[in-house]
Amino acid sequence: MTSTQALPTRHEIGAGDERVRLEAGGLIVDLLTIGAAVYRVIVDGRDVVLAHPNAADHADTLFGLGLTIGRFANRIGGARFTLDGTEYALPSNEGGNTLHGGPDGFGRRSWGISDTGPGTVEFALTSPDGDQGFPGEVSVRVRYTLTPDELRIEYTATSTAPTPINLTNHAYLNPAGEATGSSDELLLTVHTDQCLEVDDRLVPTGRRLAADLRRPRRVADVAPLDTCFVVDGEAGTLRPHATLAASDLAIDVLSDQPGVQVFTADGMAGVPGLTREYGSRAGVALETQNFPDAPNHPEFPDSIVRPGETQRTTTVWRFRRARD
Repeated sequence: MTSTQALPTRHEIGAGDERVRLEAGGLIVDLLTIGAAVYRVIVDGRDVVLAHPNAADHADTLFGLGLTIGRFANRIGGARFTLDGTEYALPSNEGGNTLHGGPDGFGRRSWGISDTGPGTVEFALTSPDGDQGFPGEVSVRVRYTLTPDELRIEYTATSTAPTPINLTNHAYLNPAGEATGSSDELLLTVHTDQCLEVDDRLVPTGRRLAADLRRPRRVADVAPLDTCFVVDGEAGTLRPHATLAASDLAIDVLSDQPGVQVFTADGMAGVPGLTREYGSRAGVALETQNFPDAPNHPEFPDSIVRPGETQRTTTVWRFRRARD
């Protein structure tokens, strides 16, 4: 970020919600207070994330387009977990599981704007004790910072009681352009040789399977995927997680998280898009995160935030043009 970057511009979109625009070089990013969502990412005039034509519709998006997900991204098996000897029952919203924090997760909320500056904006949300069955009052911040080559997403969370927290963004990327119709010809790379085995409810069993995607592969050749990959390197350090590439633009995803959930959205059909309806595999979600169902797996990286602690995680989307 440089001191010459412009302040964000803000526009009302109805019911007190806003669209916030960041600009840097050839990048434009539109964000929403609805779900602290990434609404548009425009690289040299090309939209590269999926979005609904009406920004206000994002609170009800079936596929979670661009939303910040919490309290706990991905699945908690059986819609329950035990913490410090107490069992907590959560609302079930996917075949007996709790998915993405429950039926009224963070992506459906209107967030406040807590800070702005040149090239940056921070969204804030307070989740009360007992929200969706989770213990503790949780305070969450999501800061977006744009430079000419990358969008940085920084999450912080605190709680008044021990509680699991797992935050991510659910954008669907397509570097060829959101209007191109399919991600099939895009090349996917994931920095991993392992993924988590899941049962028929897509809940981890605790085992790891071989899954080497270090060599770029066509999305059509690896789909369908709704899979958490165990990323190479030490969790807590910012490192490459995945790359999604078209012929003239690549998006590198970096994070300090232990995993990345790759979701190819094979079941997407008839979803209203900016310029056309989205169909199967219109984009790929690369959701950097802790492992799904971590509260029920002591062998997984710890997802519990306790009073006096602050959970901090960072994800970066880096844009490489063909000329780079």
